Amino acid sequence: IVELIHYLRHHERPEVISLSNALLAGMARMLKRELNVPIVCTLQGEDSFLDALPLSHRQLAWNTLADRCRDIDLFVAPSRYFGELMQRRLQLPPEKVRVVYNGIHLDGWQVADSPPDPPVLGFFARMCKEKGLHTLVDAFIALKKRGRIQNLKLHVGGAMGPADEPFVTELKLRLQGNAVLGDVTFFSNISRAQKQQFFRRISALCVPAEFGEAFGLYLLEAWAAAVPVVQPPLAAFPELIQETGGGVVAKSTSPEALGDAIESLLLDENGRKQLGLRGRRAVEERFSSGGMASQMVEAFASVLPKKTAIQLS
Repeated sequence: IVELIHYLRHHERPEVISLSNALLAGMARMLKRELNVPIVCTLQGEDSFLDALPLSHRQLAWNTLADRCRDIDLFVAPSRYFGELMQRRLQLPPEKVRVVYNGIHLDGWQVADSPPDPPVLGFFARMCKEKGLHTLVDAFIALKKRGRIQNLKLHVGGAMGPADEPFVTELKLRLQGNAVLGDVTFFSNISRAQKQQFFRRISALCVPAEFGEAFGLYLLEAWAAAVPVVQPPLAAFPELIQETGGGVVAKSTSPEALGDAIESLLLDENGRKQLGLRGRRAVEERFSSGGMASQMVEAFASVLPKKTAIQLS
């Protein structure tokens, strides 16, 4: 950090410093003292990391972080849900927390010419328990047993590392035991272009994450392809669905409730199309990378002296 300060002081003196997450807050005190510039910090799901620490260190870590966060001028959260959560847990003044929704670059994201036939339910996230893949598998099995959606398929995409393989193997055995493994296709560790193709080939997305998801970029990716979503009533999901109009919130987190919401959506072709198009419009108008960049510049400018202006190139 001493070398960094020396470089910034003599080569690239900043007007504002941006820390990528609150776990770097320990740097703020020295940076402010030596460079005399404001510091902005983005919040990025730090709670799940800290809450996973051993009990012997967990509260000490939270207390230390809350103390060091007093050295930061502004926090930027990816959702109201997460901003309010971290405001409480870090004892931050409300005026120090600002919401800037995540955005994605729309290059390559296209809307399918026609809906998949038969319908395809999609999951795209890390293939792990925390993202709720087992819950979606149980919902899918229940939907197949109901038989109201003819020839329903499930496509599972996303990252799968060595630590995830036993969990995925267990799910495949569960699917096989219910005689539906042949209706499920797994797409692990695929490229960006393959991911975009994945979303064009599904009818709806559901990622029933069990922890307090601060945002969920997979929702924006689904909406960029005009694919509606079904999500549990947790964390930032209801907020984002309300903001975009691009999906449905299930009544609870159970496989049965998710299955009911998914079934209703897949049986309503026109309603499904309208929700998907609303999601696409929302990404174009409010959740693009360009829009996010502009709002971040506004956040940086808000902590600067009034005479200072930042230009977005």
